[in-house]
Amino acid sequence: MKTFRYRWILFGALLQLAALNNQAGAQTASIHSEVQQTYNFQPHLLTTQQINEKSGLLDKFWEKAKSQRDVYIPGLRQELADFSSNPFFLFDGSQLLLSLSNTPADRKIVCAAIAHTDLHDLQSKDYFLLVHRMAAQGEDTTAAAFHILAEPKFQIFIPEHSLTLAQDFCVIYMLLPTDPDFWLKPAIERLRTESDVMAQRTLLLLLWYAQTPDADKAIQQFSADASKPLDNKGFATELLHRKDTIDAAARTTAAATNTEESLRQSRRDRLKAVSDEALEDLDTLTEQIIAKRN
Repeated sequence: MKTFRYRWILFGALLQLAALNNQAGAQTASIHSEVQQTYNFQPHLLTTQQINEKSGLLDKFWEKAKSQRDVYIPGLRQELADFSSNPFFLFDGSQLLLSLSNTPADRKIVCAAIAHTDLHDLQSKDYFLLVHRMAAQGEDTTAAAFHILAEPKFQIFIPEHSLTLAQDFCVIYMLLPTDPDFWLKPAIERLRTESDVMAQRTLLLLLWYAQTPDADKAIQQFSADASKPLDNKGFATELLHRKDTIDAAARTTAAATNTEESLRQSRRDRLKAVSDEALEDLDTLTEQIIAKRN
């Protein structure tokens, strides 16, 4: 009798679980359909009037998601993991997810998703700030940072500091606050195959700031490669000789510093702020790292 009762209770529990799974599946399907209907456009293809009309729809979608967090958080996670989703949704939906759940797992989803956006749909500054925010939190932003290598004219302006950052320093800001194990080898590999002139210069400068034997070797190989553009070969050679101009003050400061790693950590921390002062400190700390290495 007890065995029968136990089986009946177990059967009831399984039915309840199946019902919950069916409900969750229906909710997920509903969100998928809602995302497809809401994000059925790309901003750069619309007129100003059309953009204003779509903004109202997006506001309603965000409001609904914020009022039903438990439903929309898992739904957004699933939709953002599908890189075939609308490219503007991959950015806007990422921002929405982070506003609802800013966990390490969700930040990883966002870092992967935004690397598949169409940059023509976005304000460059918005993209930069989101990627830099992820970098400052220690996430692997390599794919998202390298995404802008396809845009030679990528540029942002920070009015608070009257600071303009072109592609090269945008990438540096997107990567240097993070663990170099994330981006160093991918940068070296990308430099070997990259054909765009601006992207090559960006990668060369990034590797110079890396200040490691492998990075030095990659720059040296580029400078000696007859197939590379002459101007960029010259730039690589100039980077290799920058260490020759390190002054005595940098060497004295470096000698008094505890370790090379402490300098590298200070540099990572300093680039969590976007300012002209931070860039000046970047160069000062890099000079001290070079002096320490030598």
